[in-house]
Amino acid sequence: MENPFRPSEKYKPQIVIITALFSFIGIAFLGFVDMHLHNQYIVASFGSTAVLIYAAPKAPFSKPKNVFFSHLFSALVSLIIVWVFDAAGLFADLKWIVCGLCVMTAILVMMFTGTLHPPAGATALTVAISHITEISFLVFPLAIGLLVMMAVAYGANVLKERYSD
Repeated sequence: MENPFRPSEKYKPQIVIITALFSFIGIAFLGFVDMHLHNQYIVASFGSTAVLIYAAPKAPFSKPKNVFFSHLFSALVSLIIVWVFDAAGLFADLKWIVCGLCVMTAILVMMFTGTLHPPAGATALTVAISHITEISFLVFPLAIGLLVMMAVAYGANVLKERYSD
């Protein structure tokens, strides 16, 4: 029987070190800024985005367009849904419907815009669960956080190219 935990790819040690270092830098920097500026610059869904952009940068879901716009579109449609239910006074009683609508709508928007990036579904759910209604969420933490992570990933990918076959 084949070992189900055997990696499908064999990575050079340099690639592993670069991936580890840069994924740490990308997330830790946002966490540091978040902590010291007492403002949100990090979202839980950034963890899975980090896996894709640092460890699987050539995957279709890791394209910069997908990474950036999927999170923004998902958050925007979710903000609108949460705001509508909140304004109607129905959010508390129908939070379960809001969660489903936010994720469903985010998936559909990503499909129609060609920006599929699975972690953005978690961003949509975060907006619903956390009852986020402030449009500023699109800038802090989303846009700024994503731009920082993508810049760090770009640096990692430039370095990784040196050690590619």
